[in-house]
Amino acid sequence: MIIVVVALGFRAAFALGTEIYPDEAYYWTWAQHPQLAYFDHPALIAWSIAVLGVRTGGLLWGGLTLVGVHRLAASLGASREQAWWATALFASTPAAALLGALSTPDAPLLAFWVWTLFALTQRRPALTGLLWGLAMLSKYNGVLLAVPVALVFLRRPLHLALATLIALAVTSPTIIWNATHDWEGFRFQLSHGLTGGGGGGLLAFLEFLGAQLLMGGPVLVALAAWWLVREPATPVLKLATLVPLAFFGLASWSTRGEANWAAAAWIPASVGLALTPLARWRQVAAGLNLALLAVCTGLILFPPRALWELAPVKKLHGWTWLERAALEKVPVITNRYQLSGLVAFHARVPVSTVGGRRSQFDLWGPPSIPPGGDALWIGEWEGPPPHLAEQFETSTQLDWPLDERQRVLHPFLVFRLGTKKQ
Repeated sequence: MIIVVVALGFRAAFALGTEIYPDEAYYWTWAQHPQLAYFDHPALIAWSIAVLGVRTGGLLWGGLTLVGVHRLAASLGASREQAWWATALFASTPAAALLGALSTPDAPLLAFWVWTLFALTQRRPALTGLLWGLAMLSKYNGVLLAVPVALVFLRRPLHLALATLIALAVTSPTIIWNATHDWEGFRFQLSHGLTGGGGGGLLAFLEFLGAQLLMGGPVLVALAAWWLVREPATPVLKLATLVPLAFFGLASWSTRGEANWAAAAWIPASVGLALTPLARWRQVAAGLNLALLAVCTGLILFPPRALWELAPVKKLHGWTWLERAALEKVPVITNRYQLSGLVAFHARVPVSTVGGRRSQFDLWGPPSIPPGGDALWIGEWEGPPPHLAEQFETSTQLDWPLDERQRVLHPFLVFRLGTKKQ
């Protein structure tokens, strides 16, 4: 229990001591425009932010996940000590610390992933369908739960049909939105996650393996590999561990993935390890992960000059500078969707994106700028593209002084685009 409390302390410090993450800001803009779903993901994260707020929601989903880990272990016959060890093992992983603090689709996905597994251990098809549907309403990855669901109810086809129909009904907002938007969300994720993102191959696969060592912690990952091969365990636990790892591991040969995509695997792995007699190794795994969390949390909260260029530092600091965009009192255009989300969050002004990959901003369209009106361009490393600048009569770079830290973190270039042409 002490390990869980310490891990939660690091999680709270991370949530309170860092600025809003770019993806969180993007999802916050979704929450300002309630829909059945969005271009990139299902709608549950947007609804969560609208009701619970950004970091508060992330922490609550993370807490619900840990409660689910404890209950899942107990439902499989774990003693009170083993159930707490299952919770401690997962709580101490970098995956849980990160995804249990940020409001991204992974936060509710992990919660409903573990609670779906709990419902499966109880052989309750209606509850399984409800929770499975909520997992899919969180993130498309939730569809991978179809494998353990099918395993449990394979000899009870009526139960399998009931769980599946309820899950489809719960996630129907995503299906309806896609059906009315030329299946754009499904097509984007299939391309982004499986077939068309580029950068796959052996190097991408090795990066995937390295990312899982980071997300689960090196000792826990090694123990999980041993458990999968050598230890008898409830089949649903092994399947729920193997399916995301195998699925995204194979996908990495076609496209470069992201470390968090297979994070749900470390939930059933933690429960399975808690049910083994590896008491000393469990302590080593959790202790090492806590030490890593302590070091990483300290470096993220108080980054020394030498670490300013690191992506985790750059993504979690330096964005409040964008508040001054509100002083210009005109719509803002940026060069990527995450920056547009950050401007909208900090400055509360209309935003749009020119360039970068397609996003929800493309579906919403640009804010209305009437002839004779002005706009503000904010770009990292670059000014407005020529095809945008030529729509205005003037393009003047503004002198918004940046201190040394800001220049390293985010070297923004700001232009006032004056008097839009007819």
